[in-house]
Amino acid sequence: METEINVKRESKGSHIKALFLYLFIFYLVWAFKELWLVKYIYLYDETTSALLMAIIKIFVWIVPTCLWIKYYLHINPINYLKMNVHVKRGLFWGVVLSLILGLRFAFEVYILHHQRFHFDLSLTSYLNVFLLSGITEEIVFRGFILQEIGKKMSFWKANLITAFLFLVIHYAVWMYDGIFFDVWSHLYVYLLGLIFGFVYKKTGSLWSVVLLHSFHNLLIMISF
Repeated sequence: METEINVKRESKGSHIKALFLYLFIFYLVWAFKELWLVKYIYLYDETTSALLMAIIKIFVWIVPTCLWIKYYLHINPINYLKMNVHVKRGLFWGVVLSLILGLRFAFEVYILHHQRFHFDLSLTSYLNVFLLSGITEEIVFRGFILQEIGKKMSFWKANLITAFLFLVIHYAVWMYDGIFFDVWSHLYVYLLGLIFGFVYKKTGSLWSVVLLHSFHNLLIMISF
């Protein structure tokens, strides 16, 4: 019995170390892309640079995560990420919450600031910030990281940690754009991460947060 317990402890410790190493490499590679590689990507024309950014994000975010789930956890990634369960519920709440969020932004833009939404965005904004960010970032943070950390502790503790990791992944681009010391950005993104985690937990579907995240990004871009 004692030997069995020790084996389980060693296996658990090994899993934690492997996850930590995975996250360390992931953050390092993404920081390299945001702080150095991006300036070379922008040397190309708008269409080419937008497509390159999309391809890089897919290969840095989605591919490694799915490979980890399939070959390390030995689980079908679609099943593990909850992309094939409660689909209708997830889509329903994703749409409903996005509409509520849209009303909030519309009130601020049209009523408070007497302005209007502007849709003249770049291809990169529509492709990478609107269409791609929601699914790539939610697969990694809510679908993968939140569930992995949640195996070791309660949901709320896991959600607090995952929201912090979600915040930190923005640091590289904030440093590149010169807004790293904006305290409000830190608070806003951290709170957003907590909300996404809560919605994911309540709906039991990744699609709810994918839609909410994507439309949140779109509303931010067309409002300011």
